[in-house]
Amino acid sequence: MKEIDILPLELKKLGLTEKEVRVYLAALELGYTSVQKIAKNTKISRPTVYEIIKALSKKNLIIESKSKNRRYFTAQSPNALLGILRIQKKELEEKEREFIRIIATLQNKYYLGDKRKIKAYKDKKGLEILFDDFLFTQSKKIYVLINNEKIWPNKNRQDTYLKIKKRLGKIQIKELCKAQSSIKKRLSDYLEKRIFKQKLFNFPGIIIIYDKVIILSEKSIGICIEDKTVVSLIKSFFLYAWKI
Repeated sequence: MKEIDILPLELKKLGLTEKEVRVYLAALELGYTSVQKIAKNTKISRPTVYEIIKALSKKNLIIESKSKNRRYFTAQSPNALLGILRIQKKELEEKEREFIRIIATLQNKYYLGDKRKIKAYKDKKGLEILFDDFLFTQSKKIYVLINNEKIWPNKNRQDTYLKIKKRLGKIQIKELCKAQSSIKKRLSDYLEKRIFKQKLFNFPGIIIIYDKVIILSEKSIGICIEDKTVVSLIKSFFLYAWKI
């Protein structure tokens, strides 16, 4: 694949949409230009191009100027893309600190009453109960954050996924894993993996996110979270990390 062909894919990794990428690249190519020319170049309607330019302006990727009551637009230097990376890095660090606080709170409350929305399970029997609950999830979107492959080996995960798929039909599973020498990003029509090169959170285990959250630690302890607010926070952290 030519380097120019992978540019749109690389720009999407910065959080730009497909149309934002097309408009930005067209503006770079055209230089000092009008909405009409960008619309013609990208084959996107003028009203849509205006909205996209507004979004790119907020990201400091396009600047507007006026001449004789006409509006013109210029793409910022590609160096401006570093600004997006810095913002994303800062946001991820903030979310990570929030995430670590949640995990730390949970670690201090392993032994919680059964009537609460956060429950702890110990030893092999307890973990079997935990996984039985997961197997009968009704959620068709499952996210898994893996910081220690040994706790839930790949073969066991695949077997579990297949059982859920057989029961629910169409499902979507996303796995974030620690960096490996080689990994297939798209393993099947329902399972996609991405890797991270550094520790994303201060917990040496595995987190499974569906309509609940399961946290597995190295000490054969599992936590099941049913509190919707906590589940939502953990899910938002995962999706943000996945996106960037």
